[in-house]
Amino acid sequence: MKTKPTVAIAMGDPAGIGPELIAKVLSDATVFERCRPIVIGDLMTMRNVAASLGSALRFRQVNDLAEARFQPGTLDVLNPPGFELGPLPPPAVHPKLGEAAARYLALAYELALESQVDGVVMAPMNKESFRAAGYDYFDELQFLGELTGSADPFILGAVGPIWSVAVTEHIPFKDIVSRLSVERVCRYIRHLHGVLRKLGLAAPRIACAALNPHAGEGGLFGTEEIDIIAPAIKEAQSSDIDVSGPVPADIVFKRALDGDFDGVVCMYHDQMNIARKLQSRADIATLWMGLPVIGATTAHGTAFDIAGAGIADPGSLRAALDYVIKLAC
Repeated sequence: MKTKPTVAIAMGDPAGIGPELIAKVLSDATVFERCRPIVIGDLMTMRNVAASLGSALRFRQVNDLAEARFQPGTLDVLNPPGFELGPLPPPAVHPKLGEAAARYLALAYELALESQVDGVVMAPMNKESFRAAGYDYFDELQFLGELTGSADPFILGAVGPIWSVAVTEHIPFKDIVSRLSVERVCRYIRHLHGVLRKLGLAAPRIACAALNPHAGEGGLFGTEEIDIIAPAIKEAQSSDIDVSGPVPADIVFKRALDGDFDGVVCMYHDQMNIARKLQSRADIATLWMGLPVIGATTAHGTAFDIAGAGIADPGSLRAALDYVIKLAC
């Protein structure tokens, strides 16, 4: 049997629903049968949230991963050295909360660089708070790419049984076309093919979504399908990758969920994520690939409006942890 993976679970925004989600997911003792989880975050916040939920969880402060015991019912909590959260601001955009989420995530990947953890899960963070704290990045993946020296990290999305990637992610809509190229689209086709092979599919079937309505209608509504997407598909096919398209974006996920494809390459963020977020929250998560270890986070945000109410659904965080355990092994 393979050794259970050690998974760092970063607390995300301390004032959001992240601590609640972590307490709910890790209260399940069977999680410890599949992995060795350690929480990266603030001990007092985790204690207070668990108490508000009426949870029987206990917590241990550790100063080093070597001190962790990984015992069901008692969570090991590691705080970034030299960083103190202090009094918790209210659940809203705040630089202190953005810095905390960034520090927790950074420590998780510093442990990964030292080969101390096999995977990372992050509870939701708020990108406005992240930038307000002085982190000048589009998103956490760009931050992690620089932190770990990873040249080509990318996001992988789960849509039930279907996996998807987006060639462009957190950029203004007006910049999408300028970021598309034959090389870039082909690279993402290869990325998705490699992940699907790792998941056990010997011959993955991939669809490449069109950018324009009706796949451009032969150039009537745009030529990106003719000039960029179709040549990228042809190049990937020359490497024996089973990829089809360009498939009109308004039907591609319907066909995938009907069984025609195992994965979908999308051209931009919302093209992928609207389809994902229409699925059951229990099945969806956002994965980070191309880093020293696999990472994952929820497919939703910090939900400041319900933070502290005890009603947050832990399904997406549970799915993120499940995927990390599966792909880290």
